[in-house]
Amino acid sequence: MTFEIRDHCPSCNGTTFKELHRTAYNAPEMLSFLTAYYSAVPPGKHQDVLGDGIYSIVECAGCGLIFQHQLPSDAMLAEVYGNWLGKNDPLAPSKPPMPFDYYTYFAQEIMQLIIFLQKRHGRQRRLRFLDYGMGWGNWAAMAQAFGVDVFGVELSPVKAAFAESRGIRVLQPDQLPDNNFDFIGTEQVVEHLPFPRETVMTLKNSLADGGILKISVPDGSDIRAVLRSWTWNDAMANRERIMPLQPIEHLNCFTPASLRKFAEGCGLKPVSLPLGLVYAYSTDWSGTRAIAKNLLRPIKRFVMHKGCYGLFERS
Repeated sequence: MTFEIRDHCPSCNGTTFKELHRTAYNAPEMLSFLTAYYSAVPPGKHQDVLGDGIYSIVECAGCGLIFQHQLPSDAMLAEVYGNWLGKNDPLAPSKPPMPFDYYTYFAQEIMQLIIFLQKRHGRQRRLRFLDYGMGWGNWAAMAQAFGVDVFGVELSPVKAAFAESRGIRVLQPDQLPDNNFDFIGTEQVVEHLPFPRETVMTLKNSLADGGILKISVPDGSDIRAVLRSWTWNDAMANRERIMPLQPIEHLNCFTPASLRKFAEGCGLKPVSLPLGLVYAYSTDWSGTRAIAKNLLRPIKRFVMHKGCYGLFERS
């Protein structure tokens, strides 16, 4: 069976949902979008894998999480992430380097976290970071360069092997309970997880005393309005609008409110970095756009608590 129904909300375990959208995966307009989006897949393969599945989007009445009601099987997810996406991955080592701000953002985030945690634990402690869903290990390698003991979890064997070749210690998910980390990062990960609550609970229990868990996911604040007028006929041209609920991949769609409820339900409370610290360790002031980002983004995240980037600690 290619899909199964999630009969409980993956955030709060509620069972009362409202359907917001419904399209069969074998509908011509949906197949046209998937064929264009996953362009490396041989013709006809999409329909073979997706079968008679339904792209059904529901909203939980209890916590407000919006999610894909039908869950792809493990075999199907392995096919999508291993073959459909792998050949077009812009972060692959064989591809050209990413834009410069991709790397400067990593550097400033890592420096801010290190300084904040050193203020909690002292400068003599060697910090332990875990990058959960680390991909090719770019963020992890940057953190390692700043003197942190870095570990990673990555389900793709090819990506995990490459990260290990860069000196990143790769762990299996079942090894996490045997470790304690000062920081655990999940960058664009939780939206992909079939059972996000269970995973985040495991990560929370792997935090050292005073440790921080980062959850960063696409912001789905506008997704209800998008779905009300959505048509798959011109979906490829407007794919960024549906991205928080990307078919097959983005199984869970958060808003700032539903992310806070999700974290609270996992026994987590928010942590705010001091603005002075964030500004002191921001690295790119090269132009008007970079300056505006550096000044406004921390206020949005840590003062106004908007967006779907959150730092949390155990309640």
